[in-house]
Amino acid sequence: MSDHHGKPNTNHDPAHQDLSHRFSVSMEPTKRRIMSLLGFLLCLFLTVTGREADDRSRFLYAEDPSALIILEYQLHNAPSKDYSGDERKESSKRQPGAEYDEERHIKPYILKPENGPRVVQFYSPWSGHCQSYKSKYIDIAKEINLRIPQDQPEITFHAISCSVYHWVCVQNKIKGFPTIFALKANSAEPQILKDPSPDEIAHAVGVKLKSIDQDYARPRETGEDTFRPVDILGASIDGLVRTREAVYIDAALSFTHALKTEIYSRHGYLDSSQRETFSDWIDLLYWALPPTWILHTLINDIRNNMDSVMLNEENLLNIVNKHNEVVNGKQQNWSPQCSKGADGQGYPCGLWSLFHIVSIGVVERHRAVLGAKDQISTKYAAQTMRNYVEHFFGCESCRNYFLGMYDNCGFNHCRRFNQPKKLPPPDSWNQFPLWLWEVHNDVNKKMIEAEASREGVGAIKQKLQQAAWPSTDVCPECKDKRGKWNMEAVLRHLKRQYWPGGVQNFRYVVLKKKESKEEDKIWLSELLENTIFVVISAGVIIWCTKKKYVTFTGKHKKYEDYV
Repeated sequence: MSDHHGKPNTNHDPAHQDLSHRFSVSMEPTKRRIMSLLGFLLCLFLTVTGREADDRSRFLYAEDPSALIILEYQLHNAPSKDYSGDERKESSKRQPGAEYDEERHIKPYILKPENGPRVVQFYSPWSGHCQSYKSKYIDIAKEINLRIPQDQPEITFHAISCSVYHWVCVQNKIKGFPTIFALKANSAEPQILKDPSPDEIAHAVGVKLKSIDQDYARPRETGEDTFRPVDILGASIDGLVRTREAVYIDAALSFTHALKTEIYSRHGYLDSSQRETFSDWIDLLYWALPPTWILHTLINDIRNNMDSVMLNEENLLNIVNKHNEVVNGKQQNWSPQCSKGADGQGYPCGLWSLFHIVSIGVVERHRAVLGAKDQISTKYAAQTMRNYVEHFFGCESCRNYFLGMYDNCGFNHCRRFNQPKKLPPPDSWNQFPLWLWEVHNDVNKKMIEAEASREGVGAIKQKLQQAAWPSTDVCPECKDKRGKWNMEAVLRHLKRQYWPGGVQNFRYVVLKKKESKEEDKIWLSELLENTIFVVISAGVIIWCTKKKYVTFTGKHKKYEDYV
């Protein structure tokens, strides 16, 4: 049958209808299988995400920005020695064929003797007592951190969730929550404390604290006789009074503030130099910052969507806003020491703090990078920081000072950062944070001189001495009796101020190698040469093949006979 256009009409064709029916029937099992598979995948996804959410809910401190001072024990952030394959081998020897229970063989590093003085809280996240004790535990850690003298070892505070690490708690005979262990340096013998005060904790771990009547936590009063220098980048000597937690909060706020206001402020788009600088800066933060810092959630998202965030400002802001509450929590203002009490102020100070954290991270983390080793050097890190200031720091006078200082080999960095490519000496890494510290002190000095120049008076020697940090009150061993800096003591102070206490996860990171313009030229030249070689070779092969074909078929003879 045909329709009025002459085409066959299959609507009333019995053979066609029968074929369609059989095809539909044959597809039913396939549809059911597909639907079953989709249902299974959906259930699996919900189960996995549910477990992940449940795992997160089993930690009280791990993802809380206000609890940075507490080191939550998590196996993936712990040294590999906490769980080793040797345990599996020993277990199989004792009981061949027996099932190996991995959880029973976890041995947290914080409970081993190779540590400084520390406090460990065993808790259950479901316990109301533990939930209410959380804020007190954080406050105790902060107070001790403020009251601890420079000549005393640092006390680190840890937490272990018995919901996640049940057997760890069983092996340590934990019978109630929360249970507080106090351990002295180089000791694995705990002293159990019940609702301890800061002084009781310090006594138990063998550390002396400043007396409570000393003004250890209150910022100095401002007045005509009190000098509070603020350098060009905004870091005052009072900033060093901050706790490490406040330093990290200030740094995170400044990082997110820069992403929101500075990255696209010049043109509304990123040119090629800005794109390269931004990518290098994010990579530097990725490998140099402490692996346990929650700021990595934002940094990793930016790295995974780098092409998108460099396309326009809206894409960047969407990612920053998505992570803002997790990264900064409820703390949306810089610390009083950084902001000088003015709400919304403190961005340069926090940025300077981030620079210092990065400089110490280069020392601590350079061995953890795989892949692009050419990007892992003091020279490369300093150049990346310099380029970031050039393209993304809005303060013109600050930018001009920093670029002029750096481009003229300020503080001899051209020699100090000249590391050999293979096996740089271990001490050579220390030059980066020490150089940045010297720059910081010089900026403070220049601010005093600039202020004195405006007032028409000479810079006061006492003020210049006060501007040099750390002060002898904060770090007595940083200067000798003649007033000369002890660089080893200064480096220890910088690490103490800007790097987390305790054992840090030595998590390896991988960087992709960036090809330079010279390498691009070489690559293009080699590609052209190879292309020409392939074309010529193909031409020769085709010519030879045709010649053999003509000879084999005798076509040349037929042509000669015809002629």
